[in-house]
Amino acid sequence: MADKFVLSEDGLLYFLGANRRWGRDRTEETTLRLVVPTTMVQEILQNCHDSLEEGHQGIVRTYHRVKADYYWKGLFAYVEKHVRSCPDCSSSKSRPHLRGYSPGNILAERPFQMLSMDFVIPLPKTRRGNTALLLFQCAFTGFVMGKAMADTSALRVAQAFEECVYRRYGAPSLIRHDRDPRFMSEVFQAFAKMMQSMSRATLSYRPQANGQQERSVKTVIQSVRVYAEDPLHQDWDEIVEKLIFAINNSHDSTRKDTPFYLVHGWDARSTLRAMSSSLKRGVSRQSDALAWRREANRQQEIALGMAKEYQATEKARRAQKHNESLSRAERATVPESTRTASPVTLRSPMTPTRAHQTRTRSRYSGLETEHGCTWNE
Repeated sequence: MADKFVLSEDGLLYFLGANRRWGRDRTEETTLRLVVPTTMVQEILQNCHDSLEEGHQGIVRTYHRVKADYYWKGLFAYVEKHVRSCPDCSSSKSRPHLRGYSPGNILAERPFQMLSMDFVIPLPKTRRGNTALLLFQCAFTGFVMGKAMADTSALRVAQAFEECVYRRYGAPSLIRHDRDPRFMSEVFQAFAKMMQSMSRATLSYRPQANGQQERSVKTVIQSVRVYAEDPLHQDWDEIVEKLIFAINNSHDSTRKDTPFYLVHGWDARSTLRAMSSSLKRGVSRQSDALAWRREANRQQEIALGMAKEYQATEKARRAQKHNESLSRAERATVPESTRTASPVTLRSPMTPTRAHQTRTRSRYSGLETEHGCTWNE
């Protein structure tokens, strides 16, 4: 056990733990995690969960956030207890009552190939005059972008898309959205056509078709509700960008990494991490920038490939779960006597029945037609 701990020159104790990412031969690499004494555990948990920079994330996300840099015995139990006892999370967050299956019929192959967008409305009017929040999300990495807006016209939506998405990451191949009139307008459709991006609207009353975006909307709203200091929530536009940053730096349970890393290739340095001492201090100053970039690109390629595999696996799991539940429901509704019965031959609605033919023959039997023919059976 002692070989898993290292003492630095400045007297700090580090734990040699497995990194969540892979090495050159796709084996787990080790990383240094600062050993935290029990007297400082609560302070670390408050910084990694309660602060605006972290955004009051759930148990799993908070656990991965703490585990990336720190170590102490029983870490998960401490995190679970802290999150479950958090009064802000208990009062501002709730699990959905109805859970629908997401069809997941479209999978992106690279970052920002497919983008989803949705409005968060209506919101309280802020001091800056904003009344709506427009959210964008990359379907491959889960990276979220947002824009607080006072004018929600179709032209302003196109301008916000250009500012938040196009200028930073280029034009996507496919844009997914609901049937909001601002997204279906000629202005936005012409803008999408100009970027050579296909615009696809989901079916009415079918939010599962854009389930990832709907879930992001709920996460942002819950986080804003926790941190809004104004009783009337007129300051939500001042904190929403910081909360989106916290969401992008949280561990994604499907992709097994943070959206920020999958997009940029490195982890965002938080305030707490910047204040912590590192054993590698000074080494990074002597490292070659080109070698660092090559290593970062290699790590990012591995992470993107694994994220693609994880999403395909999750899609197959959801489909299997849906099919199993559907087959059970069908067996429950079909009577036992009809399960082994012979198949019924369907008759066209224009085909007369045998009883109808018998009545017709008896009624017109012996009558003479206009051509001089006699109706006989």
